[in-house]
Amino acid sequence: MTRILIADDNAQNLYLLESILKGYGYKAVSARNGAEALEAALKQPPDLIITDILMPVMDGFELCRRWKADDRLKEIPFVFYTATYTDPKDEEFAKNLGADRFIIKPQKPEVLGSMVKEIVEKCRKKAPLVPARPLGDEMEVLREYNDTLFRKLEKKVLQLEAEISERRKVEAELRESEMKFRTVVENVPDFIMVHRGGTIIYVNNSVLRTTGYESGEILGQPIRKFIAPEFRDTVESAIKKRMKGEPMDPYEADILTKSGSRMTVMIRGSCIEFAGAPALLNVLTDITERKQAEEKIRITNRKLALMNEVAYQDIQNKVTALRGFVELRKGSVSEEERTSFIEKEKTILKSIHDLINKTKDYQQMGVDQSRWMPLETAVRMQFSLLSLKHNVSLECDLPGLEIYADPLIDRVFYSLMHNAIQHGGTVNHIFFTSRETPAGLVLVCEDDGIGIPQEEKSSIFNRIVGGRGRFGLFFVREFLTLFGMKITETGEPGTGARFEISVPKGMYRFTGKT
Repeated sequence: MTRILIADDNAQNLYLLESILKGYGYKAVSARNGAEALEAALKQPPDLIITDILMPVMDGFELCRRWKADDRLKEIPFVFYTATYTDPKDEEFAKNLGADRFIIKPQKPEVLGSMVKEIVEKCRKKAPLVPARPLGDEMEVLREYNDTLFRKLEKKVLQLEAEISERRKVEAELRESEMKFRTVVENVPDFIMVHRGGTIIYVNNSVLRTTGYESGEILGQPIRKFIAPEFRDTVESAIKKRMKGEPMDPYEADILTKSGSRMTVMIRGSCIEFAGAPALLNVLTDITERKQAEEKIRITNRKLALMNEVAYQDIQNKVTALRGFVELRKGSVSEEERTSFIEKEKTILKSIHDLINKTKDYQQMGVDQSRWMPLETAVRMQFSLLSLKHNVSLECDLPGLEIYADPLIDRVFYSLMHNAIQHGGTVNHIFFTSRETPAGLVLVCEDDGIGIPQEEKSSIFNRIVGGRGRFGLFFVREFLTLFGMKITETGEPGTGARFEISVPKGMYRFTGKT
């Protein structure tokens, strides 16, 4: 079997050349440079050598010079196979050194195989190619060798300078592109967040600017930490689906700011490659104002629906009663009866007038802009507007307390005190106090009257109680509900009524003023 020695410092090139030669039935022996190749050849001369030129330790030219100077090797065909030395002068110098063939990389396997086969056959016929001219003296060889190396180095330097220049240009373009991209990402109003395994690894400036956090307080933290508790399962489920490649529509969730307030956001996401590993990119759009607008529309619709009911039932009932008294008056036989019916008609007309005025108040809820309302001032002002035909005193202990609500909250306090005076029987005192709880504030309005019978407690906030109109307490409950507050009656029958209004955190404050 023909034995071919191959020399190249590139392992991939060696493997490829070795595979081609084996495919043609040759045995290939590999060396990583000229020195290894020369050492292997001296130990066991091959039938042919194929070598690269540019190699460490000893290059191909020096290997060829020594090869042709050795009596044991000089008759063995020497082939250069190079991609670096491709100038005609390089080939001329190679052949002057005694090379039998000069082949430029790359070649198709079948072409290279044919060339090798041709050389091997000529070798068998003892007809190796003769160098173009015999080698001159040692100095001449060295001169040509140095000229060739200088020419190649000069060419390489020019290539490197061109590559460096091009690389610098590309790097500058990349830096400029990255700067533009970062400028856009860092200033886009949407929140951009990248996380891996539920841990946040990148946020843009909009996240920090809007939520109030520093980057060190967010990066490396679990994303669930910044999601409102009731939305955490939804967000984690969406993350798992997206990481599995499942389709996922945008969804809404509340996030928590550093101050503890909430923001409603629309979340969109996609899987990306970030810092060399899979990650999830989330884009969060602040829709808090839109949700607030939707809430205002909901409140307005609720008010309109309620007013339709009020107008249809209350006014219709009172008009029906008014018609009845008109008919009765027509059949009355005495002036005293007619006068009595007229007084009752006036009373009904007044109640209709009062009802219309109160429903107008109801319709105004949410129209005026909410503001901070000092409660002690509001309570005392409404108490002064009550009829003077009573001997009830007011004790209000709400120093510096303010509630963020519609100005019509004044009507809540008026209605509560009016209800106590009208239905409390032996009321002498009305008290307003407050206390804080983990959930917020409890505002208390209580009196020392007869209280509310146990059987009526469950229906005192209904619009009609026992045939009597209780629109005031109905108004109170509806107003407070619309603005996120709740009211309950906790008094003991026989000892006075006690109304407790629950105010969420963030909707009240103490200013320190009395």
